[in-house]
Amino acid sequence: MKVLNEVELRDIVEGCTVLGTGGGGNPEEGWEMIEKALKEGREFKLVKLEDIHPDGIVPMPYFVGSVSGKKVESAYPHGEAARSYEVLEEYMGKKFEGVISTELGGANTAAALVTAAMLGRPIVDGDPAGRSVPELQHTTYYILGIQMTPFSVVTPFGDEIIIPKVKDDVQAEKIVRGIVAATGTNVGVTSHPIDGKTLKSSVVPDAITYALKLGRALRTARENGGDPIQSLIKTGNGFLLFKGVVTRSTWRDESGFTIGEFELEGVDEFKGQVYKVFFKNENLISWKNGKVDVTIPDLISVLTLDGYPVTNPNVKEGKEYAVVGFPAPEIWRTPKGLEIFGPKYLGLDIEYTPIEKKYSR
Repeated sequence: MKVLNEVELRDIVEGCTVLGTGGGGNPEEGWEMIEKALKEGREFKLVKLEDIHPDGIVPMPYFVGSVSGKKVESAYPHGEAARSYEVLEEYMGKKFEGVISTELGGANTAAALVTAAMLGRPIVDGDPAGRSVPELQHTTYYILGIQMTPFSVVTPFGDEIIIPKVKDDVQAEKIVRGIVAATGTNVGVTSHPIDGKTLKSSVVPDAITYALKLGRALRTARENGGDPIQSLIKTGNGFLLFKGVVTRSTWRDESGFTIGEFELEGVDEFKGQVYKVFFKNENLISWKNGKVDVTIPDLISVLTLDGYPVTNPNVKEGKEYAVVGFPAPEIWRTPKGLEIFGPKYLGLDIEYTPIEKKYSR
């Protein structure tokens, strides 16, 4: 077990924001939650997958909504995600052993970290997505046919709901997103109360450590006068997709999602070229000069040139950014993974092409 310090926690949030690919929640809000817990003297404990008892239950607490969702004062001092964890624990009548994040994102990973710290549990160094994803069915659990029920939903107004059974994760997504749309704000959810034996073979391992490495690469490059973008690319085995000035950025809030796109005109080696990115909470597909470039499940992330990741819809017209890409975890590249979260999810009748087949290092 490792106790994470403040610097490591900051690096994790920043690395998760990169892996959030424009979504995953607001990292500033994520850090505020962590900072509050630190001031209260809470410990953030990280454990490896193999340290979890085979019979120990490890569910995932998170927020569902959009980064543009209305903010309201919460009825819960520790937030809706932490309360949803408690509600599910009370319903099942078992003390859960730990916490796992639902995705790697600036706020949702922070929510898992804070829930663990506030309730005195460790967070597991793994993740059922290995990136941020827009919908509840976009998990390694769903790829492997692992049920998400029972799960809990908590609103900031004090509503507490248990869903003991659903048809499938796609139906669960409709139910929870309907609650988000009806309340007009984000909600806390805890789902997938998985035992340790199942957990070890069903998530992306070492995910929190990976985010920590990416965040550290950005921070140390900035501190030492290096190139943070190149440092990030080297550390994450990524690629520079584009560099340019945003000429158009539009978005809308629709049914609990932030949906939009932005375009950049190239600078430096990309001068004379155009790049466009479409997002549904997360950046899902990009086009270079009108031709499809990168698609999910591979990652598309936007950073300022001094190495700070940017969430949607905070990409601003007139500002210069770097667009970088990373290969998806291998489980997303399986036939089932691509069926759930590949080009077909976007309504495209094209074959998925891994990012490394288009770009070379």
